[in-house]
Amino acid sequence: MTSPYRRRKPSLIRNLWIYRHLVAVAFVLGVLLWFVVINGQSVQVTFPFGLGTLTSSTGILILLSAMAGALLAMLAMGVLVALRRLKAGAGMADVEKEAGVFDDDLPPSDYAANAPEGLDDAPWSGGR
Repeated sequence: MTSPYRRRKPSLIRNLWIYRHLVAVAFVLGVLLWFVVINGQSVQVTFPFGLGTLTSSTGILILLSAMAGALLAMLAMGVLVALRRLKAGAGMADVEKEAGVFDDDLPPSDYAANAPEGLDDAPWSGGR
């Protein structure tokens, strides 16, 4: 016996929408690969204070420097946010307010002790 429901035909657009994150990551990685291949000229970088030298392609060095800059920016933003919270005297109360947790929304502390046990008066429990 066949199903009474009709099955949808597969659609390329629907599949691209479902896998949009995977398609976006593949696109970005493809652009990065193209960038590295197109900038393939060999470069030698000498670090200050005699720390050493690095020989690589231009594209890889540009990507590594961009990644290092992004990591340093994330670190600096973390430090700035921490300093602002310390300066403003923000403790855990401000973090809870940002998360939307207020004392009025919470049940009383002895709620579990005063709650009845089980659901005896529920119509589906058969306790009538």
